[in-house]
Amino acid sequence: MDNAGKNMYEKLTIRDKFMFGKVTKNPVIAQKMADLLTPVEMGEVKGVEREKFLQHRSSSKYVKLDMYLEDENGRVVDTEMQNKSQNRVVQEELPLRVRYYQGMIDQEILSSGTDYIFLKETYIIFICTYDPFGKGKYVYHFHMACDEDEEIQLQDKMNWIFYNTTADLSEAPEGIREFLNYVENETVDDDFTKLLDKEVKNARLNEDWRAEYLKTYVNDMDMRREGYIEGEKRGRAEGEKVTQKKLVQKLMESQKITEIEARKMLGI
Repeated sequence: MDNAGKNMYEKLTIRDKFMFGKVTKNPVIAQKMADLLTPVEMGEVKGVEREKFLQHRSSSKYVKLDMYLEDENGRVVDTEMQNKSQNRVVQEELPLRVRYYQGMIDQEILSSGTDYIFLKETYIIFICTYDPFGKGKYVYHFHMACDEDEEIQLQDKMNWIFYNTTADLSEAPEGIREFLNYVENETVDDDFTKLLDKEVKNARLNEDWRAEYLKTYVNDMDMRREGYIEGEKRGRAEGEKVTQKKLVQKLMESQKITEIEARKMLGI
């Protein structure tokens, strides 16, 4: 591993999707996270899948779910780590993305010919490292209600929850406050964040995971080289500029670093 790749891996935090996936391999963490982030008393988690691939038709858009699990009571929870994007369109698409995820999960749950009553209670949770709705709330919890009478709930078993790590967490309940603060600042304030931090540090020492991450890093470098080739067709300078911008943006988002630091890591 070259120095840039090594430095990138050693700086990964739980905010990075790769690290998030590795840390939640620990079943204790997966259970605790589900208990903490859902507003119900979860049963024992029976199965956890990372980067769960869903595509129900070859012509349809596929999705990869960060952490998908089901408890003994049949509740389904999908938890996603969502970093801020410089692309405004990507941020504005988040509610539509959740809508699509819900449809894909429902199709996964309900086999052909099965009655709708067997659709399961689902929670789609996004841990956002920015305020997704700009209102300063630490959490935004959505479910279907009647516009004319909000006391009428649709009872469709769907729950969409967005956490905001950048909010004032003084009103957040104990546990959630410490967790969101850890995601945002790597501050260890309770037993759960202590466990998370320990798993992150252990993951940084895992040579197999280093190698796996390096493949991603190399692929990024390949993308950079491909951009140079494409740039020859469109104008070498413009192609290089576009590719560099994409790489810098991706690195800034995943590593929570400045543009100058990202460019230095990439050697550009």
